Amino acid sequence: MRIAAALAVAALAAILRLRAVALLPIDYDEDDYLRGGLEYAAAIQRGDWAALTQLNYRPEHPALHKLAYGLALAPFPPATVPDRPTTAAPAPSLPQPHLYVARLVSAFFGTLQVLVLALISPVAGLFLAISTWAVKYTSQAMLEGIPSFTSLLVVACYARGRIRGWRWLALSGAALGLTAASKYLYCVAGAAVAVHWLASTAPRRGARSKVALWRWLRPVLLWAVLAVAVFAAADPYLWPDPVGRLRDSVFFHPYYTQSQAVQSLNMPFWQTLALLFSSVPWHRSVFLVALDPLVTLLAAIGLFGRKEPRLWVTWLVVAAAFLLVWPTKWPQYLLCLLAPVCYLGAAALARWVAMLERAWAARGDWHWRPAWPSSASWIGLRRALPWLIPGLAAAGLLLIYPMIYQFAISLTDLQATSIRDGVTGGVWREVWLGLTGQVSPVTPSALGHGPATRVHYAGPGLLAQVLLSIDEVLAFEIVWTVLAVGTQAALGLGVALLLNRRGVRFTGWWRTLYILPWAVPEFVAALSWSHILEPRFGWLRLATAPWAQQAPALARASAGWMARTDQALLLLLMAALWYGFPFMCLAASAGLRMIPHELHEAAWMDGAGAWTRFRYVTWPLLAPLLVPALLIRAIGAFNQFYLFVVLRPPHPLATLATISYTQFASNRQYAVSAAINTVTVAILLGLVLWFEHKSRASEGLTYA
Repeated sequence: MRIAAALAVAALAAILRLRAVALLPIDYDEDDYLRGGLEYAAAIQRGDWAALTQLNYRPEHPALHKLAYGLALAPFPPATVPDRPTTAAPAPSLPQPHLYVARLVSAFFGTLQVLVLALISPVAGLFLAISTWAVKYTSQAMLEGIPSFTSLLVVACYARGRIRGWRWLALSGAALGLTAASKYLYCVAGAAVAVHWLASTAPRRGARSKVALWRWLRPVLLWAVLAVAVFAAADPYLWPDPVGRLRDSVFFHPYYTQSQAVQSLNMPFWQTLALLFSSVPWHRSVFLVALDPLVTLLAAIGLFGRKEPRLWVTWLVVAAAFLLVWPTKWPQYLLCLLAPVCYLGAAALARWVAMLERAWAARGDWHWRPAWPSSASWIGLRRALPWLIPGLAAAGLLLIYPMIYQFAISLTDLQATSIRDGVTGGVWREVWLGLTGQVSPVTPSALGHGPATRVHYAGPGLLAQVLLSIDEVLAFEIVWTVLAVGTQAALGLGVALLLNRRGVRFTGWWRTLYILPWAVPEFVAALSWSHILEPRFGWLRLATAPWAQQAPALARASAGWMARTDQALLLLLMAALWYGFPFMCLAASAGLRMIPHELHEAAWMDGAGAWTRFRYVTWPLLAPLLVPALLIRAIGAFNQFYLFVVLRPPHPLATLATISYTQFASNRQYAVSAAINTVTVAILLGLVLWFEHKSRASEGLTYA
């Protein structure tokens, strides 16, 4: 059954890639790699095999994939592709059938990758088969087909070799060599294997002798040596001058990342996450299915699964970390981590399906019996009801009704010209008529500029549009929330631990000083930071002016502190840290006061070090109070508003709250703004429920 399912998935992958081969327009770099393949094909046709050691068009990339193109193109008539700069636009035309054949070669290896992953997990193979990013970049004359296939072999053969023996490990090392001979980037799979191998076989602390360390490192070193040997054999361009040509090829990339072509794009470091949470935005008619955001969301859930193989988690983490750090953010780089994303997404889906199966199997045991309150409970409820009614009424008027009303607005086309009708009952009228089927939904086009003076029912179309268009913003929201809350928690907890040490004088004065930023209204704090970062007369510009002439980089930075995305994010994090860490410090200080010093003294007498005492004594007792504080700060960071509105960072640094106001509410497009707010509330509710499930945060509320 598994083999049949894998073959069916591979057939689907082949169909989707053949369709893309025929329909996709010429993309960047296809002319370069097709030219390299044609040069190899011409040498093979002449019988000049020695030329293979001298040819490698675009030598910054290894030769194996271009050599595969050359072997496939050798039976066809000679053709030429003009030599164009790497920054040039896609070529208007390329010779046929040469381009078609080169694309078929790439699609063949892309289909093989799907087949191998489907043999491991059919659902994971299905996710990879329909991935729009994988379909696009393994159906064009790029350098992604072979290394995406061989990098999966590196991990799959290693996982099997840990059980079946050294032959599979040797295949893993050979596959790593072929990966390096195709494209260096995909060697992150080898790095993940090395990390997992060394971590899972590390000797215990008490047995780390020289002999034990050598036995620990020897298998990995032999595996790496085999990979290097295969890499050298598979790249004939290196044979005449291995050291010099390899050095020029490898060191080209650090210099290229600092070039004007890369720097002018000003891509944020989290661009990879934004791409993962979206499908290919170009040529949408080519792709029959676009479920990439859903697969990524499932993978994010599977990343925290306790029973998932650590190897796949390690592969995803290592690849994602490299892509976040590496300056170039080309979308084809996603293919080096799509396999673990699809595998973890399939694992998460399998867990959910198993839970539903268990629930369905136990459906006969469900017997709902209403538990009517006793007479004593009724008496207590009647006595408490007069005191509960004011609070329930206030919660309904201030919390529940606005959320319901905002959701109702998102189902209409409310805008500036129809605001009078909307606030006088038009919203509820149209929602009722639409939900009962008395009117058909309209298409809310050109909101804020139409002549309509009445509200119309639009249905859930706006909500769907918002969900499909917030991928980039949502990726930044995740990065921003994690970094902001992480830095605030680290500093707040660190300060609280320092002030909790015995012998520290004036602790009350220090705590008061640290809490002062939290006492400042957030809007006032944002205005203060805007005065600091003002590019012409700000305090930071004036303070750095004496050194700007001696440091050109400082001069460029001071001319526009918020001009570059990474620099602007750093400054925003500094402002958020100054404002948010006092709350974490206060929560941590309150929790630390409840921990008896005798516990630390007992652990110290038992030989526990500082880290061990923190891990096994301090943190378990502190977490019930600190985790709810983390949750509160995470909600605040996700909904950050004043800081972004006042400082005005460049695109794409924006939260859903600021986009809702600056782009839609201020332009009187109230329905779109309400749809964004509704989606934000739904996302936050889901994150809070998931976080509470993972951390049991609500258990700490009683303790607090």
